[in-house]
Amino acid sequence: MMNLSKSLYTKAIQCPKALWLNKYKKEVLTSPDATALARFETGNVVGDLACGIFPNGKEVIYNPDDFNSMLETTKEWMDEGLEYIYEATFLYDGILVLVDVLKITPDGLEIYEVKSSSSVKDIYLHDVSIQSYVLKRLGYTVTSSNVIHIDNAYVRDDELDLNELFMIANVSDEVNALQVDIPTRLEEFEAYLADRDNEPNIDIGSHCNNPYECDAKEYCWKVQRNIPDYSMFNIFNLGSKKQIELYAQGIVKIEDIPSTYTMTAIQKQKVQNWKDQVTFIDEENIKDFLDTLSYPIYHLDFETFQQAIPE
Repeated sequence: MMNLSKSLYTKAIQCPKALWLNKYKKEVLTSPDATALARFETGNVVGDLACGIFPNGKEVIYNPDDFNSMLETTKEWMDEGLEYIYEATFLYDGILVLVDVLKITPDGLEIYEVKSSSSVKDIYLHDVSIQSYVLKRLGYTVTSSNVIHIDNAYVRDDELDLNELFMIANVSDEVNALQVDIPTRLEEFEAYLADRDNEPNIDIGSHCNNPYECDAKEYCWKVQRNIPDYSMFNIFNLGSKKQIELYAQGIVKIEDIPSTYTMTAIQKQKVQNWKDQVTFIDEENIKDFLDTLSYPIYHLDFETFQQAIPE
């Protein structure tokens, strides 16, 4: 049995090697930094708030040491006729899913996945699709699949209006379309995991950062391939297509980029500065700009931060 959670499933969608490392070689993974931890906390806050759209439900308390009790609690509440269950837990053939909000209706089940994003991303569809897959394989009828996300056009008054803050996107058609490929994907993932001794031979690429920066990136890039801290991957706005093109030619170090390689003027300047090991300051243009200013001069400094829930 594969023992797969929905988070590991979406990680495997991004890169099967990341799945293998999370299963068999966790010590090479990078722990989440402060930014990632803050993002996780925001997600938890948003998830708790979204439950307010579906009142009088009950939450299955997460217990990583006893998933059986979570499964039993979910089944018990469904049998009792509870309309809303938060973190409803289901297991099919080693695949464990927790549904953020499950609505039980006479016609079947409705899935609601809560995200702190302001739009529906492709990876969310895979997230919901594996939930729908498990429920259907268990014999349930799934009448709709939905993603709840933030409406970034919402302007708050004194009180927080959850129905205005959140948008509910019905993604049933997209999720149903993804169902067809799930058995094949699972077979592929199972084949990778069947070999406990050998890591999947998957090269680095744009998938290392898309849709999220992989927690195995430092291992794959620096440890296995000796990618320097500052390389052609750091050239401003070079783009993943050109990065992959250079990498395919064996070019990683900036000093190895041919002078004939097509780049923008700014990129060429940056590459040449690195090769010459000089700092370039465009004093003439800076002076021209300063000459346009007249006293008194006022300086406005501002900072930004990501805030899913408006204060």
